[in-house]
Amino acid sequence: MDRRRFLAGVGAGAAVGAAGCLGGDSAERPFPDADWRSEDGLDVATLAERHAAALVDAEGATLFSTAATSHDGDAEPTPWLPSQEYEAAYDLENGRQYVRQEVTETDEPDVSELYVADGVALIRRETADGTRYGRQSTDRSASELESAMRAEVLTGIRVGNETASGETAYEGLNLWAPTSDGAGEVRGEPTARFASDSFDGDRNVPETVETASATVHVYESGVVPRLEQSWAGEHDGQGATVDVDIGYRDLGATVTEPAWVATARDETSG
Repeated sequence: MDRRRFLAGVGAGAAVGAAGCLGGDSAERPFPDADWRSEDGLDVATLAERHAAALVDAEGATLFSTAATSHDGDAEPTPWLPSQEYEAAYDLENGRQYVRQEVTETDEPDVSELYVADGVALIRRETADGTRYGRQSTDRSASELESAMRAEVLTGIRVGNETASGETAYEGLNLWAPTSDGAGEVRGEPTARFASDSFDGDRNVPETVETASATVHVYESGVVPRLEQSWAGEHDGQGATVDVDIGYRDLGATVTEPAWVATARDETSG
């Protein structure tokens, strides 16, 4: 886990909110006139634009994801991604942000939390050694918070990386090329479901991808409420699997102050 990125409030996604999946005729294509469709596939650039714009227009949303990992050997391979939960909530109307990252499937607590409001970032770290708090001043404008949210809500959908030539390479759904897989439902709202079993990219874990699969749900508006991805293959001399679920939810909801914030203020005052 990259603690520096966490403390900077920049998330890297990795249990999705309650989501149901309805079986459907694979020939069915819900929302056939949606501009984020590309015949039987997805126009990833348009989908990313519609998804991010809808969440920003709602002035708030939560990314909630899990990464479940496993390996065959007794010793943990290197590098490794531990099983974990990640949550990032934005509230543009009130200028608030909340981030939580927790390593799961471990006997000892390993939780990091960040709450940003009114120009102050409060930090909570819970480990086997106890709980510690921190405070940092922030000088972030409303437009900068919106930009941070817009970038994070594209996790798993479209992530831009500048190449040596100055161009932008996108790594996300474009590496999967998912195709229509009928109709679905997430949180009571109908979706178009897309699926793929072909991943055209490189990964750190596992370093050799032998099998992969992805399922994407899309609302008619272009919002992606759920994205599931799985990779399996050889890693550091042993078999390894990584299953990632990413969910976007709580559109328009406000971020409330966590219970630990009062203690953090007291512990870091003066």
